[in-house]
Amino acid sequence: MTLASASEDEVFKLWEGLGYYSRARNLMRGARYVCDHFNGTLPSSPDLLLEIPGIGPYMAGAIASQAFDVPVPAVDGNCIRIFCRLDALPLIPSDKSTYNEIFSRVKNLIPQEDPGDFNEALMDLGSLVCTPKSPRCSICPLAADCSASLLGLPEKFPQRKEKKETPIEEHTILKIYIGEKILVRKRPDKGLLAGLFELMDLPGTLSHHDVVQWLSDHLGIDPSDEDSFDIRVLGPSRHVFSHLRWQMLGYEIRIPSSRPKGVTKKAASLGHLVTPEEYENLAFASAIRAYR
Repeated sequence: MTLASASEDEVFKLWEGLGYYSRARNLMRGARYVCDHFNGTLPSSPDLLLEIPGIGPYMAGAIASQAFDVPVPAVDGNCIRIFCRLDALPLIPSDKSTYNEIFSRVKNLIPQEDPGDFNEALMDLGSLVCTPKSPRCSICPLAADCSASLLGLPEKFPQRKEKKETPIEEHTILKIYIGEKILVRKRPDKGLLAGLFELMDLPGTLSHHDVVQWLSDHLGIDPSDEDSFDIRVLGPSRHVFSHLRWQMLGYEIRIPSSRPKGVTKKAASLGHLVTPEEYENLAFASAIRAYR
């Protein structure tokens, strides 16, 4: 109930630094759906659990089996790896057909009693023994029946999808003070880091001259008036997402609130001017932690 009634900004602030903010958003959507459709109580049926935003087949299986003793598989990466090795299946884990195949095999084995313990045992076996690299076959209780282990090739299964090179994006981060206030803006509701606050984030790696020109174009700063602003280089930083890498260069810019005229109004058109106290309570992506 508390989560369902919370605002997105409150939840994001509590989630700050954990990454995968779509999960926080899904938790909120899921909590609201449960309150609206199930009287605030999780259903035990896997089919009904799948109706809840943010819950997929794995999570539905885990909740149903572990919380309600429903004999349904909870197939995750660990489970797929175990069964691919048991039968030496040359499958690619991310393929939908692989999930369906392993789900069918687990369904034929899952016990009617304590199915949650069975699913949990598979998760633990995969995370602690049948690991992606250097599996501990010598202590595995299934080693005698494992085709991959008997072949001496456990790491060959499942098959690995060829990795694509991680793309790199260059960003320039501007931390702009106007008087004591700081200029921030909120990212769009969709896309990477959706709904989080950020400092001014400009594409590319901008030089000192480029930054001064941006200040002139967007805030009306006179580049020749040395008393109207001060720029300090904050240095480079980088952040690695699951599918993307950011290379960043930061600048701190201080502009007296008394000059130039109209700068506050122009800044407000770019985002929000917040006090240091307000700034501390906003949820920012950990990607720009170096410049926070």
